[in-house]
Amino acid sequence: MLQQPGPLEGMRFLSRPVRAGPSATSHVLSASEREQLRHPLEKKTTLVIGVLAITFITTTLTILFYGSDWLAERPTIGKYKSQVRILLAAVAAAPLLATYARKRRRLLAKEESIHVTAKQLPEIHNVLVAHCRRVGVDVPDLYISDGPEHTTSFSWRGHDCIVLSTHDFELFPYAFHEVVEFVLARELGSICLGHTSFRKELLKSCVAPLPFLRGPLHQICTYSRDRYGAYLAPRAARALLVGASSDQLLNDVDVDAYFAELDASADDDVWSRIIWLFSMRVPLAQRVQQLRRAGLLASR
Repeated sequence: MLQQPGPLEGMRFLSRPVRAGPSATSHVLSASEREQLRHPLEKKTTLVIGVLAITFITTTLTILFYGSDWLAERPTIGKYKSQVRILLAAVAAAPLLATYARKRRRLLAKEESIHVTAKQLPEIHNVLVAHCRRVGVDVPDLYISDGPEHTTSFSWRGHDCIVLSTHDFELFPYAFHEVVEFVLARELGSICLGHTSFRKELLKSCVAPLPFLRGPLHQICTYSRDRYGAYLAPRAARALLVGASSDQLLNDVDVDAYFAELDASADDDVWSRIIWLFSMRVPLAQRVQQLRRAGLLASR
């Protein structure tokens, strides 16, 4: 489910199956080339999810307000009326929740973070600058904070911002550079892909109470952001695997052997993929295989 149809076609700017690092080439991506880094199923999946969300809400409202007799004849379903009303209230509040979330992240950046600049933590700032040069976009505002659980990006009144969470790398001091490169690349991808737009934030808020829609949306967006991470970060494979191996063992992990094991155990177990669609966690194996099928990941 949500499988990529094949290797990236038409991505002529990739002279080799894998190359992401800023030192590998001076080529700057055009807008159309940046768009090719998006997972090929993202737009279709997002459209389907939007249509299903509208259909579900409309149908549920119709039954609640005009199907009283129908519900009365089916007490097994009717007993959930109060829960459904709470669910619909949560969906209806999506615009407020999306606005609040964006405002909260802005306040977090201004009041609970350190602004990363060319003079303040320049090593981290230089990584982001190099990524932006590679994809040909302006450098967003960058902050670092222990407030958010994970690194996040957002747009606020025309300003793109990234808040780098210390929790993403504090457990991996020996793999600090790999993790920072990859995490910043993924968040820059989120900005370039429009995941930080109010429309996309609104859709995420609308489907948040609906696991059968929230999971697939999160999964397909994760795949797209990973593609930016793998293209821009020279050590993307290590950054992905460090969470499973810990940084103390990372240098001992045989990445080629891990890839071979994934290939050997690959199957089309539809049920397992459906189960994962209801989760906000995308399995490491699926993320790695998606990147390998796109020709964007190799062992280093």
